[in-house]
Amino acid sequence: MGWNEQYWEVVFNFYWTPRYLGFKSIPRKKWSVDDQKISIPRELVPPTSERAYFREVKSNSLQHLLEKQEEILNHVFSLVFSIAGDQIVSKLLCEPLSISDGGPFERLQKNLRSRFRWPEDNVTQPDGLFLSKTSWIAVELKLGSSSWPEQIGKYISLALWEELYSGPREHIGLLFIVPEKSISTHWSKVGLQGATIPKGYLDQLSQDKLPKAIRALFASERARAESVASRLKLCVISWAEFHALIKTVEENLNPSDPGDQTLSRLLAGLRDQIASHKQTGMRSSFEQEFVKALARFNSTFAARDFSPGGWTPA
Repeated sequence: MGWNEQYWEVVFNFYWTPRYLGFKSIPRKKWSVDDQKISIPRELVPPTSERAYFREVKSNSLQHLLEKQEEILNHVFSLVFSIAGDQIVSKLLCEPLSISDGGPFERLQKNLRSRFRWPEDNVTQPDGLFLSKTSWIAVELKLGSSSWPEQIGKYISLALWEELYSGPREHIGLLFIVPEKSISTHWSKVGLQGATIPKGYLDQLSQDKLPKAIRALFASERARAESVASRLKLCVISWAEFHALIKTVEENLNPSDPGDQTLSRLLAGLRDQIASHKQTGMRSSFEQEFVKALARFNSTFAARDFSPGGWTPA
C-alpha cells in the first residue's frame, strides 16, 4: 500500500470517528420523531453550537467525491514538499521556471499572517511557497477552476511582502500546474498574452476582487509592486507534464540506496495521486493501456493491404 493510500485510511478513520474532530453524535434513540419534524433535547446541544450536522455522503462514495476536490491534492502536494529534499524543489518547481537554485529552501505557508503582520486572517493563501537566499518560488495548483488576473495580483503582493520583510531576491517565480485542457486559455484567463507581465498590469486588476490589505499595500508601495510584477517569472505546465517530471526523477534514483528508496516511495505516492485524482486530465491506468494497445493494433495493420485478394494472414 502506497503512503497516499494510507492518507485515505486516515480520512476514513476521521469519517467513522468524528469525535476526533470535535463532533459529538446524538443517537437516534434520543430523538423525537413525528411526520414533519425531528426534535433533540436542548440539554444535548451546547448553547454555543450554531448548527447540527449529519452524514450526507455514504462511506463508499466519499473517496469518489473527495478525489474531485483541489484541497485533497493540495494536502498530498504539501506533505510531499514538506518532506522532500531541496533537490526535489529545485528539479520539479524551479526548473520549469528556468530558475537555477539548489537551495536550501524554507517552506512558508501557515505562518504568513504573523510573518507579515496582517491585520486579518486569509489575506491570501498560496498552495506552495518556497524561499531561499536567492529565490522566491510560488506554486498554484488547479483542477476544475480557472485562474484569474487578481490571483496573480495576490502572488505579486506575497512576493512584495517578502521583499519588504527579508530583502529582494534575484529570482521570483510563479508556477501554475493545471489540467491539459486549460493550457491553451490560461494566459488569456489571467489577462495576459503570454508569460510576461506588461507595465501597467496592476492597473487592470479589479480592486473589488483584492483583499483590503493588498489594496493598501499596492497603494503605499506602488513602485516596488511594479518592480516585482516586472521581475516575476511565470510558467504554466499540465498535470501530465508534472507527472512526467516526477517519473524522470524516480528513474534516476538508486534503488539500493536507503535514502533514494524513501524518496522513490514518496514521489511514487504523489505521482499515483495525480494519476488517480479526478480532473487532473490524466488518463487512468486502464485508459493508458487501452491507448497503447490501440496504437500497437494500428501499427500492426496500417501497412496491410486489405483490398480484395491483397490480404494474407501474418
